[in-house]
Amino acid sequence: MSRFERSLFSSKAIRAGDSILKVPFNVEISPDDLLPEIRSCKVGNVAKLAAVILKELKMGQDSDWAPYMRCLPQRKEMHSTVFWSDEELEMIKESSVYQRTIDKKVGMEREFSVLRHALDRHFPEVSKDMEFEDFMHACALVESRAWESSKGYSLVPFADFLNHDGLAKAVLLRDEQKQFSEVIADRNYAPGEQVLISYGKFSNAILLLDFGFTIPHNIHDEVQIQFNVPLQDPLFKMKLYFLQRHCLQITRKFGISKCSADNFTIKLVLMLYFPYIRCH
Repeated sequence: MSRFERSLFSSKAIRAGDSILKVPFNVEISPDDLLPEIRSCKVGNVAKLAAVILKELKMGQDSDWAPYMRCLPQRKEMHSTVFWSDEELEMIKESSVYQRTIDKKVGMEREFSVLRHALDRHFPEVSKDMEFEDFMHACALVESRAWESSKGYSLVPFADFLNHDGLAKAVLLRDEQKQFSEVIADRNYAPGEQVLISYGKFSNAILLLDFGFTIPHNIHDEVQIQFNVPLQDPLFKMKLYFLQRHCLQITRKFGISKCSADNFTIKLVLMLYFPYIRCH
């Protein structure tokens, strides 16, 4: 624990190209650790791995993973938007994160219902006293700490304590042939320096939704602009031309021309000046 919360620091000098850590597959937590009755449930990979976490937490000290489970963040330490109050969510109501958060919670409730039914039937000792908030916490742990693998998602002890740097080139590498996950240093680290890794090229919206934080000057940030071009617009053809150049698809419905999915992503913003043109 540090001022950055859970972190990993170098115990000795690390050079770019060094192997920071190497974790064998057989000490990773994956959906393979679920019994077939639960593994066959019609839920997503996140929910399946969340069920593994719930099972191990329920076992307490009897779990082989007890030391690792004790290191995972508690519910009160999680900051992803699914844990925000209605008042807090109201502050981001105009952003895309708001609706994504609502949709995610609805999806979690549906999957919890499916898993709860299966657990009640096959493993009542695990489902006893289990609440939706417990499942939501487990799902948030998976979404913020698990790594995608050929099995779906896996928790990789130690690797999940490396904090994110949007500019880092170091990522978690999985060697299916040698059966281990590895992180290679992308720069030099002095003893006692925090070691960082890239979680991926995520915008602040995704970082806030899944991880509960944002970073300043995020080079992977995105802006979504939604607009319609009425057919009666005198500059309709000119606007349609520019939309077709920058959008994958144009559709016409109810007299309105618009981009597919009503939005597109601006990666490079160019200031263009068109006299007497007003966007609607």
